[in-house]
Amino acid sequence: MSELRASIDIGSNSILLLVAEIKDGLLQEKEKLFEITFLGKDLDKTGTFSEESMKLSFEALSSYIKVCEKYGITPDKIIATATEASRVAKNARDFYADVYEKLGLKVNIISPAAEIYYATKGILGNTEFDSEFVTIMDIGGASTELIKVNTKDYTITDAISMPVGAVRCTTWLNDNHFVQSLQKVFIDFRSELDKFQTKEIYCVAGTITSLGNMHLERKEFFEDDVHGMKLKVEDIDQLFKKYSDLSPEKYLELFPFLGKRSESIRGGLHLTYHLAHRLFLKTMTISTYGLRYGTLLEGKIKEEEIY
Repeated sequence: MSELRASIDIGSNSILLLVAEIKDGLLQEKEKLFEITFLGKDLDKTGTFSEESMKLSFEALSSYIKVCEKYGITPDKIIATATEASRVAKNARDFYADVYEKLGLKVNIISPAAEIYYATKGILGNTEFDSEFVTIMDIGGASTELIKVNTKDYTITDAISMPVGAVRCTTWLNDNHFVQSLQKVFIDFRSELDKFQTKEIYCVAGTITSLGNMHLERKEFFEDDVHGMKLKVEDIDQLFKKYSDLSPEKYLELFPFLGKRSESIRGGLHLTYHLAHRLFLKTMTISTYGLRYGTLLEGKIKEEEIY
């Protein structure tokens, strides 16, 4: 017996939709969409979502609901989660209350532990691994998760969530305090980062998939070519050397597939470069799966996972 499900992942930079058929625990994609809405932009300065980002986010959610309804999935059946930016923003709950009132969509702001669990479930459910134990890195807009997991029994053996991501790093770069701010995070998480030093890591989310496509020098995004790609640390070094100081306009000129992500990819590239060297990585294997896959496979959010 099969079931159609839909999940929405509301992040600090983008909002992603996945509609899929679940049969015998396996997932077959029907629709996969994303919109850049910048909910986490300037969040460290203002402490709130901007009016513009909320407008863009509301429009994205409204359009996603219409897509889901084509499959017979009503708003109350959509599994919608929000992560770090929504945990931080003072007006997040008011915004999602308005979304629920006007669209009928309940958005669950989930805890860092739940975010780690669902991101892990997503990648484990759709990726083949050579090793029994692997490390996963999820670079978001406002946070980055590092996760050690047993691929045989899906047990998470260690995990951390750090308040640093592509959008935050872009803001730090624009305000000329990137080095100091990133150094503080690395100092605060020094002992934890030491435990995550590894030669190979599996990476999810928009920053790393974009960097993979930039490595291929593609102007359009081809997911099948990026999923499973192995980037050597030397490849990251080369990307950093070539593209670390570009303006959003130049990123967009060179890589039109970035779209609105051109405004935050510089911070994502800087963060990826520094994390790769801090963790002494040799290779980074890219997966296009993640949190929205995990929540969709799970089918529900538990009360104790809500932030």
